Amino acid sequence: MTSKILCGTCNYDDTTKDARQWCTNCEEGLCKDCEKYHRSTKITKSHILISIIDYQQIKNVIENQVCEQHGKSYDLYCPTHDNVLCSACVDQHKSCSQIISITEAAVNMKESTTFTDLEETINGALYNTKTNNKELMACAKTFDTQEENIKKDIKTVRENLNKHLDEMEQKLTKILALNRNIVKLH
Repeated sequence: MTSKILCGTCNYDDTTKDARQWCTNCEEGLCKDCEKYHRSTKITKSHILISIIDYQQIKNVIENQVCEQHGKSYDLYCPTHDNVLCSACVDQHKSCSQIISITEAAVNMKESTTFTDLEETINGALYNTKTNNKELMACAKTFDTQEENIKKDIKTVRENLNKHLDEMEQKLTKILALNRNIVKLH
């Protein structure tokens, strides 16, 4: 279960407020008031903010993945090598100039054209699946209707055949009875 994330700025003033946004640069939560201030201050207005819900989803994924080499949680990303890193892995990437927090990398990925293209492809596949499902349901309804009609037709034909056979039986029985009476008379 995810715990509540509190506003880091308010927490410094011994005030407890729930965070609404997460600053990937400062790596702390912001309440509604502090978010507004954060977006308007010259130093922090270019910081990347994401919703707490998105942050918690990213955080849960990250916490469940551990560096096999060092046994620590991944918290950084190297775009040069396209690798997630733990704090101990950073030494191997000293020459890499753009190591960023994994949260920021996730936000950047979410805004990338590759992600957008993938999202569009998935949405297209979902649309096709829903359309195919509707068509299958329509076919199933048509099949059910046709099945009922065929069963009714079979029942009607059977009833007509039975009626016809009953009539023929009665006629033949009368003819046999007449023939028997004729034979008895002779």
